[in-house]
Amino acid sequence: MFGPQYHRSRNLIEIDITYLCNLNCFNCNRSVRQAPEALHLSLEVVTAFVDQSLAREKHWRRIRVLGGEPTLHPAFFAVIEELRRYRRSYPECLLEVVTNGHGEAVRSRLARLPADIWVENSAKTGEVQPTFGPFNLAPMDDAAYRNADFRNGCAIMRDCGMGLTPLGYFPCAVAGGVARITGEGGGRRELPSDDDDMVDLVEHNCRLCGRFRDGHYVPTNRLPGGDAGGRIAAGRPWRGIQHPPGRRGDIAAV
Repeated sequence: MFGPQYHRSRNLIEIDITYLCNLNCFNCNRSVRQAPEALHLSLEVVTAFVDQSLAREKHWRRIRVLGGEPTLHPAFFAVIEELRRYRRSYPECLLEVVTNGHGEAVRSRLARLPADIWVENSAKTGEVQPTFGPFNLAPMDDAAYRNADFRNGCAIMRDCGMGLTPLGYFPCAVAGGVARITGEGGGRRELPSDDDDMVDLVEHNCRLCGRFRDGHYVPTNRLPGGDAGGRIAAGRPWRGIQHPPGRRGDIAAV
């Protein structure tokens, strides 16, 4: 293989606006169960993202808003309006909210969304998700991956998009979630230019991410029935770093 198999997207982005959630699903790849934290992306950062995107004439095909549970962000509707401001210049851009649809508070907020916002509602009813894999089994802790080149990444950064999180911009939003737990940060402070492959962040975070093992993304409706699990599997590098200190309730401004 000549060079990495996957490259981060230039026209798809996932924005993790909060790590607050009303569910604590096993094997959550944002570590919500493992390390709950009411950490939010500030509205000012979303505004800066929109301003920079417009100034660079950035054509986003899709902008997905996630969490945590995104509707629990204290400025959720203001965030949505900022993204709609971008879409007024690029009406072909799909604005999408990804929600667990769990509980009356979440459902009532979803009902208030403008009709032009696409909602991906997984309608979760509990904390066991059969399609959630062992995110915390770090490949760097597995002898089978001793010689792996973690710069290869996986399909998430290509097919789901790059990420904007309270820790900055990352090749994918999952990497931002990893950086939250390690406390190492490292995300880009400004919207990366298209010639930035962010390979340093791919290599640094993919070694800790269980998703690296899968490579290609397989839609959940094509997955065979798997073990729902009843616990979280955690490799050695994850143990002892899943309860980051401080920042509870803070609004992060990257």
